[in-house]
Amino acid sequence: MKKGIFCVVLAGAMALGMTACGEDPALNDPNAGVGADGKVTIQFFGWGDTAEQENYQTLCNQFMEENEDIIVVYDAENASTYMTTLKNRANNLPDLFYMPDYDFLEWVANGTLMDMSPYLTDEEISQIWPEAIGEYYFDMNTMKLGKSADAGIYGLPKDLGPFTLVYNKTLLDAKIEQYGLDSDAIYAQLSATDPMTWSEFTALLKQVDPDGGADNVYGISHYELEAAVYSNDADFFNEGAVTQTITDPNFYDAVQFIVDLTTEHNVMPSADDQVSTNGYQRFKGQGCIFSFMGPWDCAEFWKTVNFDYDVVPVPYNGANPNAQSTAWVGSMGYCMPSKIKNQTKKVEAAIKLAKYLCMNEDAQRKFYELGQQVPNLITMATGEYVNDTQNILGEKNPPSRSVWVDTINGTSATDKIGGKVRARYYTYSSDWYNALTEHFGNVDMWDGAVSAKTACEGFATTFQAYLDTYQADLG
Repeated sequence: MKKGIFCVVLAGAMALGMTACGEDPALNDPNAGVGADGKVTIQFFGWGDTAEQENYQTLCNQFMEENEDIIVVYDAENASTYMTTLKNRANNLPDLFYMPDYDFLEWVANGTLMDMSPYLTDEEISQIWPEAIGEYYFDMNTMKLGKSADAGIYGLPKDLGPFTLVYNKTLLDAKIEQYGLDSDAIYAQLSATDPMTWSEFTALLKQVDPDGGADNVYGISHYELEAAVYSNDADFFNEGAVTQTITDPNFYDAVQFIVDLTTEHNVMPSADDQVSTNGYQRFKGQGCIFSFMGPWDCAEFWKTVNFDYDVVPVPYNGANPNAQSTAWVGSMGYCMPSKIKNQTKKVEAAIKLAKYLCMNEDAQRKFYELGQQVPNLITMATGEYVNDTQNILGEKNPPSRSVWVDTINGTSATDKIGGKVRARYYTYSSDWYNALTEHFGNVDMWDGAVSAKTACEGFATTFQAYLDTYQADLG
């Protein structure tokens, strides 16, 4: 800590809104961070596996080559420990840092994040996905998320990450040959533009995994809860996250669809097996044909996976006329601490880096070349990225990158494929989600002893109490 600041922090008292015991005079120094050589140094903190960290160091180096007056000290760690570390640094935050969408509301509502909108132009904002920048608007007067007349922009989007269905093409071809299946008929269902229904997908899984994973190769590794819920025209709560909706039949029917993949159809590992080997590990180890994948996985897959794979839209409930294929779309923001707003040189440098990483054409091209993300720039994503017009991606998997772009871009009533922000984004804390999934496990739903309807009804009161508390926290 800076000289002159002495705080005693009680164990567990890491609330973001806590008041510092004193104020560092350097916070009001416009030249803070400027060295004797005139260069300004900024701290940038992120997360990710080795591949992502290498990608970001590459981009930071590229940025510094183009901006010789700025030194970027980049540091990162595993996603599982990142937020704990960031909270521990609440009184001495980095100048620029990742903020997951599902933690954004708590941090922005507590005044921890700096409003970046004064440094952005309408032209700059118009270049990037509105679904991306839209997640980082917040009105401090009404304490509401979303773009409005008085809302500021408290982060620039790192990316939009559609989490869609992926399949191991090499393994699928082996299963087709092993069981004498009709290859043309199976691949006709694996369309990048026409999603499968739940019943079609279940039938396909039973074809390629008729022995219920007896050979330690399952039809699918696991099933994403939000993908099922969203693809049945359901949600966890109403607009504004005021009232729970997990007792809606569309919601618990979606949960039952997932449960049945294990208990009735035997094409998915048990809940215990999913815990011991997660979907990512099982797919990479060729222990399943289908799983889920985001664009950020490409960097690691290109280095370590030795089989062909491709992505398809998530299935939807064909029995529900209002349902359509809807995957969850994650996001991360490049955010800045409000405390440094008067440190002019640092702010200018951090803003410049955030813009570079978010919307610079060369940087966005480098990111997709490295397998990091779908470009934030709309024209780049829908044009050169999907069609590889710059001959950057070549034969790299997955060939159906358009699925990711369509998932981001699916907003009209005529679209067959769409995406939706994770539910945790809309609540002050994500504790409810962990409690919900833990409840599902405790009531033996995944063993078929309890129906999804009963399981959801059993958590409704608890969930509503969480939502009531969050509303109170927002004032």
